[in-house]
Amino acid sequence: MSPLSPIERTIFEEIIEILRRWADSLERHVEQVGAAALGPDWPDRDLLDLYESWLQVGFALRDVARTTPSGQALEPRPEVVAMRDGLARIADIVERQATI
Repeated sequence: MSPLSPIERTIFEEIIEILRRWADSLERHVEQVGAAALGPDWPDRDLLDLYESWLQVGFALRDVARTTPSGQALEPRPEVVAMRDGLARIADIVERQATI
């Protein structure tokens, strides 16, 4: 396993919280819609943002796999930050839709 800098550990802990928030929102959304289809009534802007965010996360995951963290790094790798930010946007969209 590659070394993980303390600053990247913090980012990955944030990602864990984002994924929990996303899962909780998705569960609320599923409960609200019952047997209805998920997502089709979402605004086109949210669906486009969701698509673009997933692309960003996918590219970031690819780039994380292509780089090696440094145990002494003072800044997180940009691709780790991009992954966190993309997942946060996905969680924001699902959270917003779960409250509609």
